Amino acid sequence: MFKVNIIVEDSKWKKEIPTIEKILKKNVKKIYSSIDRTSKKKNLEISVLLTNKTKMKKLNKDFRKTLKDTDVLSFPYHEKNFFLKKKLPTMGNIYLGDLAFSYDYIKKQKTNFVEYVNKIFIHGCLHLVGYEHDNLKNYKEMHLLERKLLAIIW
Repeated sequence: MFKVNIIVEDSKWKKEIPTIEKILKKNVKKIYSSIDRTSKKKNLEISVLLTNKTKMKKLNKDFRKTLKDTDVLSFPYHEKNFFLKKKLPTMGNIYLGDLAFSYDYIKKQKTNFVEYVNKIFIHGCLHLVGYEHDNLKNYKEMHLLERKLLAIIW
């Protein structure tokens, strides 16, 4: 089972994508099922905050010590590589963490809004399970997986 707790803090999200909750819930299942074939036997849960630049600046300042807007912030619940090292119990509830998305940052990008949201949703979900882009090798691995998953959810 896959559970997605969604808080729509800024109404612009619903105006831009009226079915945003449905899209995210459908995509989280596809993302984690593609990464780990046994994930369907687990109760995976994440939370998503759909907010704006004011809140994202505050979150970024509080947690990353930088006062700027960004598209997505990821807050993994478990230590790095918990999911990747297959330490997950075979059954039971597993809270992976929280994601926050900035409507204003995404809207500023000169690209398809829904496509961009899907891309950064994948990116954030990968961070929640331990993927990083802190060096070239990790960046390439994460980027290839993001592209694969984007093709699956489209």
